[in-house]
Amino acid sequence: MAEKLRIVAFDTVQIEDKDWDGPQQNEDVMTYKSKNPTASIKITRGGTTVLDADFPKAGTQIKIVGNVVHLPEGLGPEV
Repeated sequence: MAEKLRIVAFDTVQIEDKDWDGPQQNEDVMTYKSKNPTASIKITRGGTTVLDADFPKAGTQIKIVGNVVHLPEGLGPEV
């Protein structure tokens, strides 16, 4: 079984306003919720793209704490 990326340290996280609601902040945790089934996320670290993918289900939540993003299951390829 292939490993699934779930926690990623980052320099930049790119998400589009049209795809995501948020951030909702609770102390040091920022939460974003996908608005549609093609919500895109791109994560870079050290000038290299670490992740460029979509969440194929509306309502998916990502959490950002400091320079770490916590990804839920269900990540799909970039559409």
